[in-house]
Amino acid sequence: MFHFPLMRLALAVAAATASLSADTVNLKNGDRITGSILDSDDKTITVKTEYAGDVKIQRAQVASLTSERELNITRPDSKPVKAKLSETEPSAFVAVRDDAAQRAWEREQERIANPRWNDFWRGFVTLSLANASGNARTTTIATAASASRQAGKDKMSLYFNQVYATQSTTEPRGATANRISGGYRIDRDFSPKFFAFGTTDFDYDKFLSLDLRSVLGGGLGYHIWKKPNGFLDVGGGGVWNREKFADGLVRNSGEVLAYQELGFVAFKKLKLSEKISLYPNLTETGEYRLNADLNASLPIFRWLEWNFGVNNRYLSNPPAGRRSNDILTTTGIRLTFDQSARR
Repeated sequence: MFHFPLMRLALAVAAATASLSADTVNLKNGDRITGSILDSDDKTITVKTEYAGDVKIQRAQVASLTSERELNITRPDSKPVKAKLSETEPSAFVAVRDDAAQRAWEREQERIANPRWNDFWRGFVTLSLANASGNARTTTIATAASASRQAGKDKMSLYFNQVYATQSTTEPRGATANRISGGYRIDRDFSPKFFAFGTTDFDYDKFLSLDLRSVLGGGLGYHIWKKPNGFLDVGGGGVWNREKFADGLVRNSGEVLAYQELGFVAFKKLKLSEKISLYPNLTETGEYRLNADLNASLPIFRWLEWNFGVNNRYLSNPPAGRRSNDILTTTGIRLTFDQSARR
């Protein structure tokens, strides 16, 4: 025979016991949330509840916290210590984490302090394809790839660009564009505003009769503006430039390097970037090179973007019979990756 009063009493005792063993977050509006405090950051506190799962609470709305178990507490003037919270105001600690969150945080700090080669990479691969048939028969393929790795004060960057176009509409049929470029750059901050950089660039352009341009140099730069959503840098230095052309002409020259680079996110999604690099020639004074790049990309999915780009390459002293200016305009899809976001 069941004794319902005894059952109700047992359930009430169990509920009271569960409530007593739970962590408590007291809000400024008088509400109270019970559960298990998981972790916190500078904006939110995460609590695991039985009735709503993981709940993120705005830190500014919290009056105090109480925990029935020891948590890993980081106070403004100390390293993490294990202790209980007792009517503790959020201003009394920088972060609070349970053991699982603390272990994850420590692993991430170790990854930041001693990154592996495959940590912190981010970049993209872009593909553009255009084809026409009928009265005009043309095909254009353009590809681009970029990868960068920011680890502490050091940043490494790699890039590759290629365009190839053919036409079979009129004689002479064949390629109408064939250009490849790539390079490597390393930056190191030695203060919040100033940095040093080294750069290496290579170019091939069939219709400029350029077999290979090799550029090696470096210099100093300045962060005019640097925020999570963008940056503006200027820099200057010097490079050595070796150009080998199809007719056998080889030119070696020293050049000054002056550049400006801007990147930012507009309207929360539209990614915009531009870079202008000027290379006045010190060996043949009065001559110079100018590189200008403009890119815009709009996310479609987290890993897929639509991209539009304009690249301008100007050479003041091209080989005889060649034009000084080459402008490339492309649009296509961009596949992105951000390994730096891995946890």
